[in-house]
Amino acid sequence: MNVSILQMVSIVSYSNAYLNDQLPEISNQGEKISMYCNKVLFHIPVEGNETQYTTQAPIDWFLSLKYRGVQQVKLHYKSVPNLNMPERMSAGFVGGAGIWMVETVLDGKSEFWYSKWQVDEHQRKLGSDRIWTVTYKKAPITELLTEVYTVDTQAEELKLILSELVSFCSEIKESGWQSIFAGAKTVLDNAKPSVSTYLKDMIVDGGYTPEALALMEAADRSYVFGGMGSWNDVVSFETKEQESTYLALSDKLYASLNKCILAFANSCVIDR
Repeated sequence: MNVSILQMVSIVSYSNAYLNDQLPEISNQGEKISMYCNKVLFHIPVEGNETQYTTQAPIDWFLSLKYRGVQQVKLHYKSVPNLNMPERMSAGFVGGAGIWMVETVLDGKSEFWYSKWQVDEHQRKLGSDRIWTVTYKKAPITELLTEVYTVDTQAEELKLILSELVSFCSEIKESGWQSIFAGAKTVLDNAKPSVSTYLKDMIVDGGYTPEALALMEAADRSYVFGGMGSWNDVVSFETKEQESTYLALSDKLYASLNKCILAFANSCVIDR
């Protein structure tokens, strides 16, 4: 999965845990959400002068949520139409998977926080695997149309698409991809996550149903969009019909995965 999306999923998880007073269980949240990052910072506008801001580390941002009157924290996504290239073609790269934001819900309005990822050249030259500095800033908007997706509905939708992909991969003799899609479908069929999923390290334990965790793992396993060697790189087909099927299934899968991520991430939202 795109690492910038995964980081936001993690922030939503820990934010709602803080709002639900689950402090003892999440003392190491800073390490977990900082995968590949040298720094993760939040720029908080100064009240009365939003051209100035204070900088908060994730732990301080989490602790400030109740003080600022935040009631819920959600994940928000909006696709970005591109006539030259489908969004799924750039989805494996930082900033290439549409507009994802963290939504903090207050009384009568929302705040939307977007991330900016920049390479820290000093860390890169040192050969560190933590080369990114990530800054979250508040967008100048207070309301956006938000679609609501449920875990059950998205699990059923994704299962159908994965079944189609398994059959299609068998037809075009792509056994490797067939195995990947079949494995993701098996997780959904079992309605619980496998013991090996690393996503358990990115979210607060106990905040999700087994079905929700299975959906997130299946979405992660089948998030096959990236650069060279990814599903986007499958280009050889025997017939035009196969190529058309590949394009249609790829678009369906990408759209479904985004809804699955939203359904999972927002299933931990608390009611206040």
